[in-house]
Amino acid sequence: MSGVAAFIVLHNHAGTLRATVAALAAQTARPDRIVVVDNASSDNSLALAKELIRGLPAEVVGWQENRGFAAAANEAIRRTSEPWVLALNPDCRLAPDYVETLLAATARRERAGAATGLLLRAHGAELAAGPTVDSAGIVVTAAGRHLDRGSGRALGSGWQRPAWVFGASGAAALYRRTALEDVAYPAGEVFDETFFSYREDADLAWRLQRRAWRCLYWPAARAWHARGLKPELARRGTAAINRHSVRNRFLLRWSNADWRWRLACFPWWLLRDAAVVAACLTVERSSRPALAEAWALRRRQRARGEANASRALASGWALTRWFLPGGRARRVRG
Repeated sequence: MSGVAAFIVLHNHAGTLRATVAALAAQTARPDRIVVVDNASSDNSLALAKELIRGLPAEVVGWQENRGFAAAANEAIRRTSEPWVLALNPDCRLAPDYVETLLAATARRERAGAATGLLLRAHGAELAAGPTVDSAGIVVTAAGRHLDRGSGRALGSGWQRPAWVFGASGAAALYRRTALEDVAYPAGEVFDETFFSYREDADLAWRLQRRAWRCLYWPAARAWHARGLKPELARRGTAAINRHSVRNRFLLRWSNADWRWRLACFPWWLLRDAAVVAACLTVERSSRPALAEAWALRRRQRARGEANASRALASGWALTRWFLPGGRARRVRG
């Protein structure tokens, strides 16, 4: 028994799902439970998922409407009880020892609430390996941005050293259940469902850091991720993606940033905010409604931010160091 539950959230991912499930089933530390949630796919993702899980300790949940990644992930987590939870995207292929390697790396690091391996870019339905880094963990900036470390860059020695990072990309993140339960909102809302999709993994990472849970980047564990939305493509994503991204930028801060963060990171976040608003009013007008949506949700998210701050175990000043140059990845000792 591995002590791991895995979940996959689908929305029109039939093209890569077979490779993802096959790699998950071939893990040397195979998950004890797998939950697949289909978010109203219009392709044959749901039928394919049911076919692929035959013989596995798994279930498929099919929804008639797309409720977003966060809601689907929370549903999957509620259906499991194992001490570790693996969040896996349906376009991500794990190396056979991915789970086992992360479990071993976190075994004697009790405050490691999350862990991620080295994610490289994948290509095609088979998720063939590419030479480019997809994510070496999430890092954050004083402008209020969160980035996949190394994304789009050639694989070099700098990405092959273990490190403590701000958070794990939700594409292939291993979470300690006690950490998730520690930061969850009422009714088991681990991922903030207000976000719907995009930035919800960064929000979870910030809440974990605030409660003094750490995130371990362990490059000996490897995976290959196709990634539909590539950071280096900037605004060339779909209008819906850009709209969610703009709205959730502000939700992320209202839920997590306190006055210490605003002071330490001034004026970078203000300049970035001004640039985002200006873009919505000019070159990216399809995202303009996101500003009104974010404003309408400000009280709800600020209330969550106050509740998060009241339970903080990590110093607000200590957290700001993650956002400033020199503090975005820290050496693992021992």
